[in-house]
Amino acid sequence: MDPEKSAPPPEGTEVPPEYPGFVDISVRLTGFDEFELRGTGMVRLYHDTTVEQVGREAVGRFIDDLNAAGGDPDGLVDETSRDIARAITHLWYLGVWPQLSRSVHAALGRERANVAFVVSPESWTEGLAWRTFDAHPPGAKAPGHGSWSEPPAGAPAPGALRQTEDAA
Repeated sequence: MDPEKSAPPPEGTEVPPEYPGFVDISVRLTGFDEFELRGTGMVRLYHDTTVEQVGREAVGRFIDDLNAAGGDPDGLVDETSRDIARAITHLWYLGVWPQLSRSVHAALGRERANVAFVVSPESWTEGLAWRTFDAHPPGAKAPGHGSWSEPPAGAPAPGALRQTEDAA
């Protein structure tokens, strides 16, 4: 092991966060903030997966297109950039790199197979889909003993639905 790489940074210097540009893009695409995305532990893996699947040059064009659209993914007009945005969003929410459209895959000229795949076992449990509705992935990240006895966050109080049904 290289002692210089494992040594802490000199006092008074701050370690820059990994992949800040990818996190910024991911914030725009997912609607989750930087703290939440970094908390998944998936930033590096998702960045590397994206670059491996579409290529560094295509990622650069995508970033340029997103910036030209004012950071609004809905403003993307290029088919390849839209598909990359969709793929990154899909990756964050489900932990799966999706199959790209045939035309985009052909345009990228990539030699990699154009298939969907789970990026890692942890990516499924860290998927943002679970956080969007305050749930836990089945078989992982159990909410705790007896949690089933409480209504989910944001659910109407017991009996509230019955009162509205009776009034109708």
